[in-house]
Amino acid sequence: MVVTEIVSSTLTALGVGLLVAALVIRLVYGSWARTQAVTYEHEGHPYLRWHDSRYRIVEALWSSCMRRRRSVPAPPPPAPGEDVTIFYHARNPTRWSLEEPYRGTRVIAGIGLVLAVGGAALGFLPG
Repeated sequence: MVVTEIVSSTLTALGVGLLVAALVIRLVYGSWARTQAVTYEHEGHPYLRWHDSRYRIVEALWSSCMRRRRSVPAPPPPAPGEDVTIFYHARNPTRWSLEEPYRGTRVIAGIGLVLAVGGAALGFLPG
């Protein structure tokens, strides 16, 4: 019975801690939005053009894409006129990425939720 209570409280505390960590990471890095961008060329350089959440037109050089690893080169740009799904930072729309941000944060939050619910449910088991 004592062991069940210790395991239950440990799992709940660890789960809540992971949920708080995921929330802090999201608050520190701000919100990102998903949108469709159109590719085009200007003076021989590939660019992207999209609308942000305030309906402003945002343009960015293809090579300015944010990457998780700086050693990995940017993927080759698609042909001009093609649509590309991108993610841009809500406060600074010129910061954009081809990869979905916070993938790791969602995993941390999911594990935290499972641990917190499991620890709370374990506390209700008959002794």
